[in-house]
Amino acid sequence: MTFSILARNPKTGEIGGAAATGNLCVGGWVLRGDIKKGVTASQGFYPSTIWGENILNNLGKYSPTTATNKVIKNDKQKHYRQVACLNISGKGFSFTGNKNTKYFSHIVLPNLVVSGNMLSNDKVINKIVDNFKFKNEPLAKTLVEALKIGKKFGSDKRGLMSAALLVFKKNNPPLNIRVDHDTNPLVKLEKILKMTNKTKYKEWLKKLPTK
Repeated sequence: MTFSILARNPKTGEIGGAAATGNLCVGGWVLRGDIKKGVTASQGFYPSTIWGENILNNLGKYSPTTATNKVIKNDKQKHYRQVACLNISGKGFSFTGNKNTKYFSHIVLPNLVVSGNMLSNDKVINKIVDNFKFKNEPLAKTLVEALKIGKKFGSDKRGLMSAALLVFKKNNPPLNIRVDHDTNPLVKLEKILKMTNKTKYKEWLKKLPTK
């Protein structure tokens, strides 16, 4: 039902995630994060927000693999779910249940985890990874470009209805943009992101408290 990208830019120190789906409210269902722990993306045929939140809490104490396995091991519905996580050191892990709707897969690399299910073909995740490049630019922009690649090469088999972006950077407020329903959510997401880069808004952000 969803494809997501979790990434940590070693050049800027930012960490975050982006997701898109053919259903409503992907940001509320899928993405979770903490500047001191990392980010998670919990999705699948029956997504569990509890998985994402509990794994995120575990990332402060355990490796991504252990943090995930401690949460999912006793869940009888786990084969209908998919989850990815990435800690603040750039180490990641992903689990994909085999009862999700095809096509589904995940790829875990240093500083990058890409996963998806109910995709239109088996190349979507690979194409996102193949075209993903860390640049000396805001991670938010890189993540949006990755979502656009996912759409270009097949996307959710139903098309897209919602999209979301969540990014953390030290000494900055979190960036949390959600398009909960739109006929072209990636265009709307990118438009809002550009609005957050306007001078007046950026100056206002500098006055907000951070962790």
